[in-house]
Parts: sequence; C-alpha cells; structure tokens
Amino acid sequence: MSSNKQVVQAFITALGKGDVEGLKATISEDIEAICLGTSLLSGTRGYAEVLGAAGMLGQVTQHGIEFRIVSMTAEEDRVSAEFDGFSTLVNGQPYNNQYHFLFFIRDGRIYRMKEYIDTKLADAALGPFVAGLGA
Repeated sequence: MSSNKQVVQAFITALGKGDVEGLKATISEDIEAICLGTSLLSGTRGYAEVLGAAGMLGQVTQHGIEFRIVSMTAEEDRVSAEFDGFSTLVNGQPYNNQYHFLFFIRDGRIYRMKEYIDTKLADAALGPFVAGLGA
C-alpha cells in the first residue's frame, strides 16, 4: 500500500472512531474539506471544523462508524476512496451511508478533500444532532 493510501486509511479509521488526536496526525492545519451538495452538512470546513466534526460523530453514535473500504486508488498526490459506513446513533436509529472522498496529500498529510455522500440521508439522521450542537 502506498504511503498516501496509508494516510487515507489512518484518516478513515480515526474519523470512524471519532479520534481527534488520530485525525491531527493525518491532516494539515490548512486543510480545506468540502462536502458537496446543499444539505446541513454541505460546505467548506477548515482544520478546527474537521476535528469538531469527528468529535461530534463520537458523541452522536453509540460506537462510532465502522467504515468498510470498497475501493481505493492512488495517483500522484490524490487518493480516491470509496467506502461504506455502518453505525447506530445514540437514539438507537441506524445510520448507514455510502461515501466517496477524493483526498489530496502533501508532505504526508491531507490538505484538501472532497466528500460525496447521500446528503439527504445525512440530514435526516444527523441533522437533529447538528442543530442541537449549534453547528
């Protein structure tokens, strides 16, 4: 596995666990994280917001999100990762989504990423929690 793929694998694992310290080891301080779409979760976020989102996932899920990688392709400074996520929210509802992220790596850290998810599902499942946290 290439080192860029290893960085992405570490990011996905840390994100699923809500492991903020693990994420810090994989992202640059000037990260630009873009969630496409028009949902509550859509938009561009920086370093603190990415770490906050990971912490939020740790708070709103019973045991984090179990991510299962479907495919991963690396070329030059980019890694494309397709994965499925499985979790149960603290309210007992399942939250199982499909993801595709395009990561850009510089000096062993993610400095840009574009996230493609089912935003309607994310809004329905996570929206009440996001609103409750004032995000």
